[in-house]
Amino acid sequence: MRTSKRPIKSGTSGKKLVDDLKPFGKLIQTMYCNDSLLSKAQLAKFSQTSLVMLSAIQKQIDAKLIQQPLDMTTITYCNDRRLMKLMVVLPSGERYSVQQFIQRLNQLLSGEITEAEFYNQHPKEQQQVLQSKTDDKLKRANQTLKQRLKQLTDNKIQLDQKYQQLENELLQTQKDLHDQALINQELVKKLQELREINDTYQFKIDKQQVEMREIREQVRQKQTKMNQAQRVKEKFEPKHVCLKSDNRHLLEKIATLQEKLSKLQQRQPQKQSSKVMEISKISRSERLRCLTSELNETCVSEYHPLLRLVDKYNQLVSEDVVLWHQIQGHLVRLGEDWLFIDQQANQYGLTTEAMNGIPIEDLTTAYYYSARQRRDTGAIILIRQLNLPVVDEADKEKQTDELLTPVAKFDCQVLIISWWGETVKNAAHKLKRLGIEVTWLDPSDVNNDKIVNEMHKPQYDFQLIVLRGAHHEIVTAAHRLRRMGRRVKVANNPGVSAMVTFVQEALKGINDKPSLI
Repeated sequence: MRTSKRPIKSGTSGKKLVDDLKPFGKLIQTMYCNDSLLSKAQLAKFSQTSLVMLSAIQKQIDAKLIQQPLDMTTITYCNDRRLMKLMVVLPSGERYSVQQFIQRLNQLLSGEITEAEFYNQHPKEQQQVLQSKTDDKLKRANQTLKQRLKQLTDNKIQLDQKYQQLENELLQTQKDLHDQALINQELVKKLQELREINDTYQFKIDKQQVEMREIREQVRQKQTKMNQAQRVKEKFEPKHVCLKSDNRHLLEKIATLQEKLSKLQQRQPQKQSSKVMEISKISRSERLRCLTSELNETCVSEYHPLLRLVDKYNQLVSEDVVLWHQIQGHLVRLGEDWLFIDQQANQYGLTTEAMNGIPIEDLTTAYYYSARQRRDTGAIILIRQLNLPVVDEADKEKQTDELLTPVAKFDCQVLIISWWGETVKNAAHKLKRLGIEVTWLDPSDVNNDKIVNEMHKPQYDFQLIVLRGAHHEIVTAAHRLRRMGRRVKVANNPGVSAMVTFVQEALKGINDKPSLI
């Protein structure tokens, strides 16, 4: 609200406004200052308020502007950021500042200017003011540009100096590197010469050593020959001995010694052949154990031919991997003979080759044995004695009674992947009593792709993979299925009881209340 009693004047000329323009002049003084811009909200409010105020003088404007009427509702306002002023845009396209516009309206209503002067003429004073303001802004802009140009020039001089300094340092560094490279080349050349000299001297030294060894060997041979000749000469040419014609006893003694010598020479091949026969009677396993016991640090260099033996053994055994499988059983003695009975009650006679070097006095019927059986011929070879005692008849009857008792039925399918056939068969026999159907795949007989395909089938409630003997693709597929939520377990080398325990724990949550058979 205005508190001053002074009349409202126009922005540039200072003349009093007509009564109808005073509200619009008051609005300009309230919301707008020179060299300032209005925000969007202020500009919208200013436009709405001015539309209401200028609509009141529309009839007076129409009476003054007859040839080219001016509709006050079509006037728009905008910010001129170049001149930093609030501009009025008429429908004809002419632009005025708000001070110029209200001044021209005041002049038009007061009769100072005509309709043609309202549209076409601009006050000279306003042009001078506008020109002076423009000149001031240009002057300030020029001063700013000069200061900026001076700063850029100073920065350019500093950068040129730094560039020149860095260029000088780079040239010096390159020169130092070049000098160092030349020194390195000279050192490499000298080192090469020293190596050649060293190789020459080393060759001469080696040659002299070879010559010295040859000379020593020649001297040794000559000395040996001289000693032998001296001994023969001393033996067959006794000094100061004069044989008489009646010295028959000495001649008979010489003849007897010659006969003994010939007999000894005849017996020597027979002794060698007898030694060979004695060696051939010793088994190969005993010879291997003898060689192993005699091996130590002092004679390790003499065992290098074993490498050829190992290579030949690997060549012979590598193709037999699929021909042999492992079984377990116990021994029974019938007089002087021994029988091997497996867990399926199959009997096999033990020969010397089947005992695999195990002494016959070490055989026992109290413990189980592991053996390898050839698939095509059925021949067996003992491997070792297991730390598992043979069950007596009372225990067998107890186990038979336990087999006849009712057990829980799970009605599940289990897949076991292992190359230990006997262990899986025994575990499958126990699991079958629980109503669990076991499918066994041997990695040594079945292709890896077929095994992996079988593992992905949804019919199996649990899968057990024995790590020892399983291939990398099978173990990777097992871990992938376990991450997908399938019941899969990878065990190192479980026995029969461990396999049954793994299956029961995995299937415990499937049938919480199993039925009785």
